[in-house]
Amino acid sequence: MREDFTHSAFLYDSLETYVSFLVPFICEGLERDEAVAMVAPAAHVARVRDRLGRDAGEVRFRETEEFSVRPLRTIGTWAQVLRTASAAGRPATRIIHEINPEEQTPSWVRSESAMNAALAGHPAHLLCPFPRDGPVAEARRTHKILYDGSWHLSDQYEDPLALLSDVPEPVFPAAGDPLVSATLGDSVADLRAHLRNRATAEEWLPPDRVEVLVLALSELASNGIRHGGDSRELRVWVNSAAVVCEVTDDGPNAPGPLAGYLPPVLGVVGGMGLWLVGQICDAFSVHTTDGVTHARFALLRP
Repeated sequence: MREDFTHSAFLYDSLETYVSFLVPFICEGLERDEAVAMVAPAAHVARVRDRLGRDAGEVRFRETEEFSVRPLRTIGTWAQVLRTASAAGRPATRIIHEINPEEQTPSWVRSESAMNAALAGHPAHLLCPFPRDGPVAEARRTHKILYDGSWHLSDQYEDPLALLSDVPEPVFPAAGDPLVSATLGDSVADLRAHLRNRATAEEWLPPDRVEVLVLALSELASNGIRHGGDSRELRVWVNSAAVVCEVTDDGPNAPGPLAGYLPPVLGVVGGMGLWLVGQICDAFSVHTTDGVTHARFALLRP
């Protein structure tokens, strides 16, 4: 059994090269009784399915257009896939995950880098195809191993802590004065009830999304109470596109670059607040400026 996690980039210049490389990669995994999953653009999935023939039924296929919605959520999905495969007795897992080149935003670059830490320790190979005329420079920074005619280490690979410090997460915009502005005390119960009632009465979001809002806000507020300083503030903006919430605190120990990217450790109590917010919200960022940490999330409005 392989006990390490491999994260590689495959550079291709034609669809035929793509299929000719990936089909043997998939078949090798199936022969070893590994769990195999593939996420790619619809046209690429169709060609690989066709070339695999009957073996295609052993592969879990998803299309990029429907799967790759949020970087943090994708990390959560793959973490669950790896845990499920391990629980089922699979010796390892092979994943092919292709993102559309035009969607290679800073958020995706950060996610690709963070996967090296978030999925470490799992017996798995996560292979990411990149067209040669795509964001190859970023692929070299976020993947330890490259296939570019042959397998080799990337001499441009950066440790996730360094890359995430260098590439900031875009902050979801919120213009104008906040609709809600409050100081956070030592309890979030009253604030939770107030926001639930107001969000429901003013129809900020559908009822199920109001509960997501309350949960995310509760997690951030509780995190600020446990780890923050003496000055903790909440602000909420509501516009036609989204409900945006931000919790700030002046605690001495700012969250590290991987805050929100690492799945909670099974059997360990606590340590999942920021992770949970990243999984349930449409946008999430944490950054520290002048000694103040800003944790901001957004929920898109229908």
